[in-house]
Amino acid sequence: MEIWPSLDLMGGKVVRLVKGNPSKSIVYSDDPLKVALKWQRARVSGLHIIDLDATLQLGNNIEVIQKIVKNIDLPTQLGGGIRSIRSIEAAFKLGVEKVIVGTALFTNKLDPIELLKFGSNKVVIAIDHINGQIAISGWRTKLSLKLSSSIQKLWNQGFRLFLSTSASRDGTLKGCDKSHLMKIEKFLPYTYIAGGISSLEDLRFLKNKNVKGAILGRALYDSVIKIEEVMEVAGLAKS
Repeated sequence: MEIWPSLDLMGGKVVRLVKGNPSKSIVYSDDPLKVALKWQRARVSGLHIIDLDATLQLGNNIEVIQKIVKNIDLPTQLGGGIRSIRSIEAAFKLGVEKVIVGTALFTNKLDPIELLKFGSNKVVIAIDHINGQIAISGWRTKLSLKLSSSIQKLWNQGFRLFLSTSASRDGTLKGCDKSHLMKIEKFLPYTYIAGGISSLEDLRFLKNKNVKGAILGRALYDSVIKIEEVMEVAGLAKS
């Protein structure tokens, strides 16, 4: 199982939002590169970078992201405000390995066929949900779409990498949303899981379900679980 610590960026700082609410942000560092290098030393699978300012249409953190990508030797995947072919191309020019797309696809601003031209291994589809109902635009808008049917449709279109985030659990340390994950069990080997992961038990559950990877945020930053323990559970501990 892959382990991807999250670097959520707002105003050039590493933060975490509670349930996606920008008014409830927790600032962890004003030096994102220092944090990125810390995770690199732990030999994680990669870095999950989210530009919250871009997501909320409040600006962007492009210079910070560029600095991180330039100075680390880890795969990176970038999400947040990626809503056009041009922005995808710009992200790849920064040197990221994968881009994360959600809102633009669900609002038909991106053509699945055009998106797949980048490669099914280069595009991660973010299927954010609130209690199994798809949420977009930084979780501010809920759609009349279900998690299970949406991921099936995306699979049929040719997408092979997914990111399932439980918005109601994100940043809460309440544990991963097991009930809704079971509804997409056959897709878990192709899916990164985020939102609420707060214990080694959560990680063992995910590993036993053969998930592709786990995205970890607040649990690591608040030292609820240690990265060394995480890596051991994932089977990635240093030899």
